Amino acid sequence: MKNVFLLITIVLASSQLLLGQDDRKDRIGIGIGPSKLYGDNTGIHSEFKFKVLPAISLDFNKKLTEQFDAKATAGFQAIQSGDFYGIRAINKIAEAGLPHAFTGSLLFVDVMPIYHINPNKSGYLPSLIKVYTGLGLGYFQSSRRDTRRVINDMGGFRDETYDASNSGIYIPFRLGIYKDLKKGDAEIGLESSFMTAVFGQMEGNDQQQKSIKPDMAAQLQFYYRISIGK
Repeated sequence: MKNVFLLITIVLASSQLLLGQDDRKDRIGIGIGPSKLYGDNTGIHSEFKFKVLPAISLDFNKKLTEQFDAKATAGFQAIQSGDFYGIRAINKIAEAGLPHAFTGSLLFVDVMPIYHINPNKSGYLPSLIKVYTGLGLGYFQSSRRDTRRVINDMGGFRDETYDASNSGIYIPFRLGIYKDLKKGDAEIGLESSFMTAVFGQMEGNDQQQKSIKPDMAAQLQFYYRISIGK
């Protein structure tokens, strides 16, 4: 008889563990990590010569269904051309009247639906590591200090520096993983972002020296998020 009661207790305890696992809440988070800009004057990408600079962002995730969230993200990415070009490449850019160097920042904001590939579900053991992805629409503002070379008739030149800015629409794609902490009240994660500028230049140069036409910002951020609401 004792064995029967022990078996019932084990079954009931297991049922409590398996049921009610769809407990994802609304969340806010902060992320920070390395980033790069894929542009016409941002390095020699085929030789992996480009600047890697920090990015930081804030996000809000609103749970819609068991597998979908609505996500809003706003952030900052440092951008810089670096010093990777020789005289010939710089003169070619100068002939087009475009800047060969710059330093500045990229501000961005976007919204997207998020699909959770393996969310916690009632009747199943919770996943240790969860995976999500999303595709959305955003707006960027690029503010820079550009440098352009001016070549005179005698073959001499001077470099002039000036303030410049660009803005436009981009399409963000994100893929992330995370792990719950503190009984689901917080989570840590890693998120990769690829933001493609379909309208507008992120770095003020449209000479098309790169293989892919649109400018793209790439980020890899470490996230910490906390749950809000019930």
